[in-house]
Amino acid sequence: MGISKSRRIKRNLNIKIILSCIVFFVLGYYLLNYVSTKENPLLGNTFHILLGCILMAVSSLLFVIKVKNEFFPKKRKKTSHVFLDEQKEAKS
Repeated sequence: MGISKSRRIKRNLNIKIILSCIVFFVLGYYLLNYVSTKENPLLGNTFHILLGCILMAVSSLLFVIKVKNEFFPKKRKKTSHVFLDEQKEAKS
C-alpha cells in the first residue's frame, strides 16, 4: 500500500521547505554578487550586501536543520520498566 498519508504530507512539506531554502540562497547570492556591485542600486550597496548575506545564512541554517532532522532522527531511549518488589509490599 505504501506510505501513510501523514508521512507523505510531512515528506512533501520538507521537500517544499528545502526547495524554498535553495531559492532564498540563490536570491541572496544574486543580491550579494550582482545587485550590490552596480553603480547606484536603489537602497544602496550596504543594504543589498547585508540582505544577501542574511538570506544566504538563514537559508543555509534552515537547510542544514531540515536535512539533519530528515536523515538523522533522534534516537529514542529505551526505557526499562521498574516493578515493585512483591515481598516488600506484602510485609508492610
